[in-house]
Amino acid sequence: MKNVWKAIFAPFSLLLSVMLMTSACSDPEFEEARHALNQAEKEVSRLESLLKTTAVGFLPNLRYLRQYGEIVRQIEPGLGPLASTLEAEGTVEGGMFTILKTRLASAKQKFTTEGNASRKASIAVGVEATAITQAAKPDVFNDSLVDVINVLSDMSKGKLPKLNFSKTNDKTMPPTQHLVGNPAYGNWQSRPGGGSFWGWYGQYRLFSDVLGWGRYRYDQNYWYRSRSASYYGDVGRHYYGTNQNNRSWSQAAKRQPNVAANKARPARVKRFRSANRLSTYAPRTNAAPRSMTSQNRSKRTSSYANTRSAPSRSGGFGGRRGGK
Repeated sequence: MKNVWKAIFAPFSLLLSVMLMTSACSDPEFEEARHALNQAEKEVSRLESLLKTTAVGFLPNLRYLRQYGEIVRQIEPGLGPLASTLEAEGTVEGGMFTILKTRLASAKQKFTTEGNASRKASIAVGVEATAITQAAKPDVFNDSLVDVINVLSDMSKGKLPKLNFSKTNDKTMPPTQHLVGNPAYGNWQSRPGGGSFWGWYGQYRLFSDVLGWGRYRYDQNYWYRSRSASYYGDVGRHYYGTNQNNRSWSQAAKRQPNVAANKARPARVKRFRSANRLSTYAPRTNAAPRSMTSQNRSKRTSSYANTRSAPSRSGGFGGRRGGK
């Protein structure tokens, strides 16, 4: 009798196991996360190809980046190494592209190790992958180069015009201020006794050494209060910011409620092609500029838009590349 029951229920048990496995793999959140990851991978690969072929037609700011770098070398020969470092931002070696690759690799790993077992993990991966897809779009990445170009403008001591934004208002701010707060270039580090200062990553430490700001530590509160408008600060952080980055930004805003969270005028913001994309993506981010979210508020780039269990809508799982 025992063998009879075994013969009857063994196939049933096997069928049940297969059904459970199939159910897990066909979970809509899991499948959507897989699809979002595939889209992110395709977009990052496409951007990589464009950067390797220096496709100015798709990334017109590459032309300005090279022109500004060359002029700065002529005006200030001593700034040649720094100009070359900034020009590299228009290549696959630059910080903005590197951080996208890093985030994509982290999202893929999380999906592989946790996606099958955790619905929440699948949702988080889907949100992050959607952010990466948007950030890797040529028009969005092209706009991100504006900050690098404007650093070169500041280095030219006014001989080169700024793109999209006016000249730096606070003359006590260093020429590299447009890159401060961007997790592609450094992070906020705690100071003994309280407060935070900005520390550059690797090759970007040249910014302090070459420009003579070695002893100057960008105080987080002072920088937040005095910074000029920038692409990353007023638009791009919703694409490129990590969880830690957006949290730090929000905390700085709470400490100084009288300082505008977004310093770019709406008219300036509308000059960015990526702002139109942001109108469908920014509602899922914290403190997105009102002018960017008032239109198409009902649209969303993914089904994760209203998921409360997902991480910061700017994407990222935190980690080393945190910042303001």
